[in-house]
Amino acid sequence: MNMNVPIEVTCFYKFCDLSPARVAGLKSEILECGTRSGMRGLVLLAEEGINGTVSGSAAAIGAFKAFLRGLPEFSDLSFKDSRCQKPPFRLFKVDLRKEIVALGDREVQPWRAARRALSPAEWQAALAAGDATVLDTRNIYETALGKFRNAVDPGIKVFSDFRNFLKHWPENREKKILIYCTGGIRCEKAAIEMENQGFKNVYQLDGGILNYLAQFPDQGFEGECFVFDHRVAVDQALQPSQRYGLCPHCGDPAAQRCSCLNCSKTAFICERCAQERALQSCSKNCAYHLRRNDAAV
Repeated sequence: MNMNVPIEVTCFYKFCDLSPARVAGLKSEILECGTRSGMRGLVLLAEEGINGTVSGSAAAIGAFKAFLRGLPEFSDLSFKDSRCQKPPFRLFKVDLRKEIVALGDREVQPWRAARRALSPAEWQAALAAGDATVLDTRNIYETALGKFRNAVDPGIKVFSDFRNFLKHWPENREKKILIYCTGGIRCEKAAIEMENQGFKNVYQLDGGILNYLAQFPDQGFEGECFVFDHRVAVDQALQPSQRYGLCPHCGDPAAQRCSCLNCSKTAFICERCAQERALQSCSKNCAYHLRRNDAAV
């Protein structure tokens, strides 16, 4: 791929009721289409729907969108687009899962529930009104990179911990709550779980942070938005992060740069891993050699 031509990235999801046989058939069709087009990315399929982020040339992404919308289940599929210069994925994969976003309860079925979603403009107005609590539904390693101003951080490590957070959250169940996530998918389940736990006035940000930043950069959202690929995060202009990389030892976002003590290559490492000398290195392989050399001294 010509690196002077921007790579198109698009993410999408839809909750719908799919049979096991249809899920298996969709996997074959989507894998064939993406592979034929030379795309990279990850598509998740489950009996509850589809969730994916893929990258490729403008022509490939355009054809892939048309292909998905040509399937009867996904004719109204919406996409959130961005660009980058380096491929954010190594391969193209289609994986089958029990859930396309793991809350841990397959009885939570968003396609059966009425959505109370706010467009980015409506969300902006709701923030300005100042009469609602804003709740982030993402994991702690995501919120550490950026979140909406004054938003409540649940401090969870995985999304399936969200329901337990709610059980102990002392917020008034009658108060207006604004919830958000990266692209909107987690809020589809989070809103249902909140209503199941007695919250009466829950509203979600349609399309999540990515949709909001496309219309309101440098306003209510502060910092950068974590994404689940090699870009690590996107900035306010939806461009790949220049601040963060992935720690090669634990896989968490990292802002600290180091010169590898084994090979001198520059790398990102997280603050926790930087506490160990062998992990002041660019890879697990270099860390192994550092430990072996230190043991021999």
